[in-house]
Amino acid sequence: HVSNATRVPFQVLATNWSDYSWLDLRKDYQRDYSDAYCAWIAKATEEDFCLIGIKNLSIEFADVLQKEMPIIAFGPKDPPLQYLYNLKDIVADESIKNVNKVLDFDATDPLWNPTPLASDTDLPAILAGVFDKNNCVAIQGPPGTGKTYRLAQYAATLLKQGKSVLVTALTNQALMELAKKEDLKDYIFAGKVSKSSMTIDEKRELPCLVPIKENKCDACSGYLSLTSFYVSSTWAATLAEIPFDYVLMDEASQALLPMIAAAFKLGKQVVWIGDQKQLSPIVAINDDIISDKDWSQIINGFDTLCNTQKLDSYLLSDTFRLMPRAADSTGVFYNNNLRSVSKIVDVPIQLPFINPKGGPNFLDLELETGKKAPINAFEQIIDVVQKIYELSPRSEIAVLSKFKDSIRELQKYFILNWKGASLPDTIKIETVDRVQGLTVDYCIFFIPNASLPYSLDPKLFNVATSRARLNTIIVADSTMLQRQMSDDVRKYILKAHEEQFVEFGEHEPKRLTAGDIGVTVVGKVDLSKFERKRTEIVEGMDNIYIIDTNVFVKCPDIISKIGSQYKVIIPATVLEELDKLKLKESVDKQALSNAAKNICRAFEQNFSKMEDADTSLLPNGFNASNPDCKILSVALKHKQEGCNPILLTSDNMLRSRAIGLGLKSLTLKEFLGK
Repeated sequence: HVSNATRVPFQVLATNWSDYSWLDLRKDYQRDYSDAYCAWIAKATEEDFCLIGIKNLSIEFADVLQKEMPIIAFGPKDPPLQYLYNLKDIVADESIKNVNKVLDFDATDPLWNPTPLASDTDLPAILAGVFDKNNCVAIQGPPGTGKTYRLAQYAATLLKQGKSVLVTALTNQALMELAKKEDLKDYIFAGKVSKSSMTIDEKRELPCLVPIKENKCDACSGYLSLTSFYVSSTWAATLAEIPFDYVLMDEASQALLPMIAAAFKLGKQVVWIGDQKQLSPIVAINDDIISDKDWSQIINGFDTLCNTQKLDSYLLSDTFRLMPRAADSTGVFYNNNLRSVSKIVDVPIQLPFINPKGGPNFLDLELETGKKAPINAFEQIIDVVQKIYELSPRSEIAVLSKFKDSIRELQKYFILNWKGASLPDTIKIETVDRVQGLTVDYCIFFIPNASLPYSLDPKLFNVATSRARLNTIIVADSTMLQRQMSDDVRKYILKAHEEQFVEFGEHEPKRLTAGDIGVTVVGKVDLSKFERKRTEIVEGMDNIYIIDTNVFVKCPDIISKIGSQYKVIIPATVLEELDKLKLKESVDKQALSNAAKNICRAFEQNFSKMEDADTSLLPNGFNASNPDCKILSVALKHKQEGCNPILLTSDNMLRSRAIGLGLKSLTLKEFLGK
């Protein structure tokens, strides 16, 4: 073997293990287990030997190698059984009230209503105020909002106060990113920061970082411990007393619910920080079983905590990564509470498929149904990447997709067809599941026309489309908007389409023939002279029609009847209500289908657009969660902007409210002149 620290070769005889199975070998001879793995194999000078390069070698394992030269067997990576056993023990222990409160939650309407925090807010001061009254707080950190920086800043504040602090996260990589932050630099040099399962690579990167011996709890006043969920869950399951003053759980959205609760067995005060709108823990159980057993709330632990517990909660609302247009698009996943503080004003390169203001772009293709590796998509993707690379060779570019099959074929295609000596290190081709936390300059998200619900899963979609500082390019089938998807994903895709327009020119007289039959088109009839006079229209103002749900049910083609000369707004609430109506037996399903197609077509052709509610505009006494009030708020927003909003609804109560607020309102019958 070759130690990754010293590169000193250790040679091991390749022995025939006879009839031993992997289980037998471990049962009879295993002394310890390591996450080290074989990174490369090369020939040795002696014929019966080979050289093996080992990565992820822990310091303790390296010491054993040097001193004892043991036989080492490489095998498949163990599943996290001990982690699950620890969580099982935590659930069984009912001695701590706060743990029980998290685990024995009551199903309620979602309670999550965080207070937005700008980037210049003094987070340690706010948390100090929280902990004067309560013992826990949840913080949501959308993409690029500086979660790790804020956590390191707060940990340093606590160390300065002489507190014992534990930071725990799913991955060692997340812990190392935190340890490298400037706020912890002095404490690292002073030997006051320790880490579990420390590898030689990590020791080389931060020489003053202290390894936790045998991964045993080392809580001490004025010291910081960094551990993975696997190690901290062992402490929570086995220790009789609460060891730390503060527990800061990073990557909380990657924690199962028992691990969320375990924080109360580790610390007197608890901070959870994560993002429930990004990927949940990966589980191997089939989705049908999860649904049947109602286990989703256990798997989505952070989301369950936030929606079932009354606790102080905050949202980091300023993103350093995303440009304004990108923040506006990604903001649909965060109730439009995301603001860009990026210093980038314009994208530094100009290409037809790149918006100079950054953010998402959509490349429509005709993709074969059911195929995860269509060659026409690969040709388009490599062309996009090649052009970006030629103009900006130092830019970091990611090509992402949901499916391993798509990624494997993409990797092969790039290697074989890249115009250059070799594929640059700045280009990463990977599945979305493996890139949470990644930041690049440009991202291409490939959505094959196969198993679309998986690619359009809101959490996965949000992760894939929020990696890029500059541009995200979605490559997908041109008919994708006609498919079933969540409202947030649909909103994002529509924003990606916002620069696309369809123009209709005047018809030239032409002759159309079919066999012996011919028709000459000589002109058109102005039908407007036969229509009712639109008394609701105000000359010199932007006249905007806002359409209620019941109008689409009765008249699916209402948008075309309004005409392209007027703006049409569809409140997001209306789309949600139309989607829910599909479940009602009494509703005309064909009418709903036609309405959905017409809305989609109007969005694509820029005849209409969707808008979110702004309930802050509602007068006192109006219920902000009421769908009708949300629709009213859209109209009020345009009235405030000096426009003439016209609400089309057959709901008498909604009409009464609108007229009472000084808004114009028509029933469908009045609009059609019947």
